[in-house]
Amino acid sequence: MSYSDQICNNLQQVRVFKDSNGSAVTSIDFSKDGRFLVSGSNDSGLRLYDAVETGSLMKTLYAKKLGIAHVRFTHANSAVLCASSNRMDHSIRYWSMHDNRYLRHYKGHRQPVIGLHVSPAGDTFLSASADSTVRLWDIRSDACTGMLRLPVMSARPNVAFDDKGLVFAVTMNSMINLYSTTEYDKGPFSTFSTDLKCAFSARSMKFSSDGKYLLLAGGSDTIAVVDSFTGNHVEFHPSEPFVEITDACMTPDCRYIVAGTSENSRQENVAEGGLRIWKFVFDPDNQKVLSNEVMVCKDIHQGPVNCVECSPTHLLIATACKNLNYWMPAGQQLRAN
Repeated sequence: MSYSDQICNNLQQVRVFKDSNGSAVTSIDFSKDGRFLVSGSNDSGLRLYDAVETGSLMKTLYAKKLGIAHVRFTHANSAVLCASSNRMDHSIRYWSMHDNRYLRHYKGHRQPVIGLHVSPAGDTFLSASADSTVRLWDIRSDACTGMLRLPVMSARPNVAFDDKGLVFAVTMNSMINLYSTTEYDKGPFSTFSTDLKCAFSARSMKFSSDGKYLLLAGGSDTIAVVDSFTGNHVEFHPSEPFVEITDACMTPDCRYIVAGTSENSRQENVAEGGLRIWKFVFDPDNQKVLSNEVMVCKDIHQGPVNCVECSPTHLLIATACKNLNYWMPAGQQLRAN
């Protein structure tokens, strides 16, 4: 599976789901095998979609009491981890979608969970909170296995595991710290100090599928890609003004950057959601800022795109605002079509 300029330019919507009753879809995640996508929305709905065969809604569950802030697949396609959006409850739940049952509650954070990431290897997951802590958990135990206390004045922390689950990254203001998953208590083994403005405001941080790069996005007009070995970086910017990057990811072949946007009309002062794609070039010595997209699609959502993800196994991109959209190259369809 490989993306190209032609494929990116020929992307089209093959599904538009309007299942969240007009509420914002705030979190999406593909299963590791790419067969399914799960979404969480502000109507407290958890929705499971097929992402290979029929491209249809398979199941809807609700968490009316606690709400849904973040949702991530575990290693089982029938279960997810889910953070609460309830202001009085900051727990994380291990939720079986098969029988709609909470298997565990993970408690400890004193403010909302703003980052959640499952290790690609083993049963460990990370949570980052507005209480300036990052916690490590074993999915089989209610108690956290470790905690990092960040400076009180830190901007919102972001967390991410690398592709093998051996390393995890934590952002703290302008700092990016890398920790060994098994020896995090010894402190970071590598620290990068950056002048990136998006490091302060980024709403998400993701490793590339090969573990070589960290992608920071959200909350500014910049996407930063940082070399996870050297700390060198390049930035990607929209080619037009009044465009905010809301979320971004890298294609599984590490050749393109895909971003969801909030695109403001100065005349109407209305934000619409867009999709923009850049060819990934990493040459910090000669070209630190890139602003020429290979694909721009405006007004695809009635409101800012809250999240964007690429399927790990298929030429499929998902974007979400109040609707959930599937994108595939022209001429390609889900198997049932």
